[in-house]
Parts: sequence; structure tokens; C-alpha cells
Amino acid sequence: MGLKHSIPSSEGFSEIFASPDKKHSTDRLLVLSKENRLKHSRIGVAIKKKDIKLAVDRNRIKRKIKGSFLSKLLELQKKDYVVLVKKNLSNEESGLGKDLDFLWGKFKK
Repeated sequence: MGLKHSIPSSEGFSEIFASPDKKHSTDRLLVLSKENRLKHSRIGVAIKKKDIKLAVDRNRIKRKIKGSFLSKLLELQKKDYVVLVKKNLSNEESGLGKDLDFLWGKFKK
């Protein structure tokens, strides 16, 4: 994915968590967005270790979310997005793609 589309460190995350421009959620995910001064969109994924224990599972979920983001990149507004994975995703990972498509639809140009 590259550094161009990633939000750097916790500074970027905390700014979005503090005052998001828009937020939409499903049972499994919460997506926050905030305007950026760049000419492209960026994404960050937040998953608590407490919610999803195994690093293998956390990394698989991050890959799916980032892949979905890249596939919709041209349709999305030029903003910073943070996807917060909720606790109940661990059992229901099969609906992740549908949830992401629904949420990205809320942020289209």
C-alpha cells in the first residue's frame, strides 16, 4: 500500500478521534473521516489487542480493510479515514466486506 496512503503514527489518529468531520458505523466497524490538506486520501486502522487477541487475526483484518480502501480509492473524497474495529468482529469476519462496501458508499464524492 505504501506510506503515501497511510496515516502516520498516533498523532494523526488522535487528531481524527478528537474531532472527526464525519462518522458512520455498522455493528462491526466505525469509520471516522477528517479533511486533509493533501491531494490524496489516507487510511489508518485501529484494532484493540483486547478485542482481537491474535496478531495473525488483527493483521488479516487490517489487510482486508486496506485492500477494500484501495479498491474504492478513486471514488472516495480526499480525506483521512480511520477504521475502528469493534469487539464483535472476531466471530463474524465473513460480513466484513459487505460492511466496508456499505461504509465506503457513505463517503463517496
